[in-house]
Amino acid sequence: MDSTDLHIGRSVYPIWLRFFTIIAGLAAFFLLAGQSSLFNSDPSLPWNEQDRILSQGQPTQFHLSEDQPQLTQVLRYKTRVEQDDQPRGEINVLIYPDGSVKGVWNGEYDEPNNVHCLIMAASFTGNIDPSRRFVKRDPSRLYFATAGTSALIETNLSTSRDRSINGAIYVRGWIDPNFAVIGDLIITENKKTFETFNWTALPVN
Repeated sequence: MDSTDLHIGRSVYPIWLRFFTIIAGLAAFFLLAGQSSLFNSDPSLPWNEQDRILSQGQPTQFHLSEDQPQLTQVLRYKTRVEQDDQPRGEINVLIYPDGSVKGVWNGEYDEPNNVHCLIMAASFTGNIDPSRRFVKRDPSRLYFATAGTSALIETNLSTSRDRSINGAIYVRGWIDPNFAVIGDLIITENKKTFETFNWTALPVN
C-alpha cells in the first residue's frame, strides 16, 4: 500500500460516523453524570460553599474590616419567611459577637396546589464569613452561612394524604451597616431539587 492508498483511506472515513460517535459520547456522559451534577456545580448553591462553615469545636476567629458591621452584642432576628410574596413560616436567627450563628424555622403554611405544610423541626448553625464580598464596590456588608436539618409534613387537602419531607436546610444572609439582613432559606431532600425562600429583617430586642 503506497502513500496514495493511505490518503484515500483517511478521506473516505464517513463523516456521519464521526458525528454519531460524538453524539453517543455526549449522551453517555449525561446518562452517567446526569444533568443535575452539572447544575449542582453552581458555586452559588449553598452546599457548594459549605466550606465557609466552621466545624464544631473549630475556633471562631474573624477579622472584620472597618467598613463591616461590628458585632459587639448578640443580634436577634425574628421575621416571616416568604416565597413569591406568600408567607412560609417564621425564622429566628441569633448572631453572636464571636461570629457564630444559629436559628430555627417554624410554623405552617399553604401552597397553591392545595397542599398544607407543617414545619416539624428545622434548625441550623453556622458563622459569619467576612472574606466574602457582596460586590466589589460595596465591602460594607457582612456575610453569614449556616446549614442544618429540616423535617416537614405535606398534607394534600384533597386526599388527606400526608408526605414526610426530611432533608437539609441552609440559611444565609447579608448584614448591612445598620444591621438589617437580606437573606434566603433553602431546603432540599437530595441536593438535586430544592426550594428557595426569602426573608428580610431588622434586629429585635
